[in-house]
Amino acid sequence: MKSPVKHKPQPFLLVLSEVFVFFFIPSCFLLLSPDAYAHKINLFCRFEGTTLHGEGFFSGGNPVKNSSINIFDLENGNLLASTMTSDEGTFAVSLEEKPSIQVVLDAGQGHRATWTWDNTSEEAGISQNNLADAQNPILIIAAGLIAIAVFFGILYFWKQRHAT
Repeated sequence: MKSPVKHKPQPFLLVLSEVFVFFFIPSCFLLLSPDAYAHKINLFCRFEGTTLHGEGFFSGGNPVKNSSINIFDLENGNLLASTMTSDEGTFAVSLEEKPSIQVVLDAGQGHRATWTWDNTSEEAGISQNNLADAQNPILIIAAGLIAIAVFFGILYFWKQRHAT
């Protein structure tokens, strides 16, 4: 009588590598596809006195030409001003004051970008953003190193337990 063939269990690292190859790598290719951001619009605005200057461009760096710009009051939603971008993708609008606004750049066919400015928290927002920007990279790096150490620690203890 033949004895049943016993399959030797695969080592953990081999299974982990198979999971990595078959799931993680294809997922990265799908999620990090450059075509996903091909028509993303970036909109940057700034005030110089009461004049609002802005620039719109696609993710590849090409300007958003001859597209409509609408400026809305955040408090009541009224249209304050309307203009078009130039051939360089820039615009300038003179306002009577600096209210809380939302700028909407509509390039057609669903391509749209917004920029919001709240004048009530201008100074507080600047100081909080600078503090957050200074601390975030250190926290992110520390969290990444801790995650790597925990992963390899668990892997080490698992291998020690199954080494016998």
